[in-house]
Amino acid sequence: METPSRMSTEQGVIILQYVARALFAVLAVIYFNHSSAFFFTLPAVTPWVLAGTYLGLQLLFLVARIPHAALLASLLDLVILGIVILIDAGEPPPTMALLFLAVLSNGLLHGLKRFLVMLAAAEVVLVIVMPIRISYGEAGDPFDPAASASLFLLAALTVCMLYFGLMIWRNQVLARQSMENAWRDPQTGFISRAALTSTAGWLIPLHDRLSSPLTLVLVHDEDLNGLADTVGQRLRRSDIVARYDEDHLALLLPCTAAGAAEQVLGDLRQARPGLRAAVMTLHSANAALEQALHHLQTAMPRTRSDDAHWLAHASPLT
Repeated sequence: METPSRMSTEQGVIILQYVARALFAVLAVIYFNHSSAFFFTLPAVTPWVLAGTYLGLQLLFLVARIPHAALLASLLDLVILGIVILIDAGEPPPTMALLFLAVLSNGLLHGLKRFLVMLAAAEVVLVIVMPIRISYGEAGDPFDPAASASLFLLAALTVCMLYFGLMIWRNQVLARQSMENAWRDPQTGFISRAALTSTAGWLIPLHDRLSSPLTLVLVHDEDLNGLADTVGQRLRRSDIVARYDEDHLALLLPCTAAGAAEQVLGDLRQARPGLRAAVMTLHSANAALEQALHHLQTAMPRTRSDDAHWLAHASPLT
């Protein structure tokens, strides 16, 4: 199932948030209309007034482009929900779950930092609201069964939120590691093949425009880690090295002709006697980097470990 492009934008997410807030506001009004009474004596129209004011202010934040509108909208969620919990006659108050739902949605949309800020703010709201409910309960007894049930629900939801916060943090760490692994090979420390082919292709038309040679090399050694250390010490800062596959490193040598590339490979061969390599200088701006590297790979079987056949020149791309 494809996500509509509008829902992938920031504005689309804000609109989706407003729709969700409107839905929960309607559900809260329906809940209060079917309740026998409020916690305090209030007019029956109170839930409608609260819902209308809340949705009107949220619509203002959505349309008026007020600075920090998203944060103000979240703070309004907490204030209104604090009032709603205060007038909810349920023991424990079911509307308390909406407060933690607001905290969780902020964490999912804005990350761990916003989640922790909203969780702390929600706890401040409850620190204000719950003592008021308990003091106005039956004889103001905090050990009353109804009050105990509310406190237990509060503690349980708080623990759940801390657990969800840990999961959000874990997912962020895994996503960051996945991104690093996609762009950086953890074994050699060089960029990955995907990163090479998706970011370095612009070098081919650039060197053609500058009439400067760009030489590509595939190198192989039985000890890939040792080869990576040697390559990292011997090449220039302008050279690009990437992990091509399980056994090969790919080298892009800018402004380097075939003869100069052979000298570089000869120096590497002296340090790594088992090294084998295939080399090719690009002369066409229309060649794709992935195509050129694959062409080099087809030339690697012609190489052997002996001194006479360790280097293969790939035929020019047509």
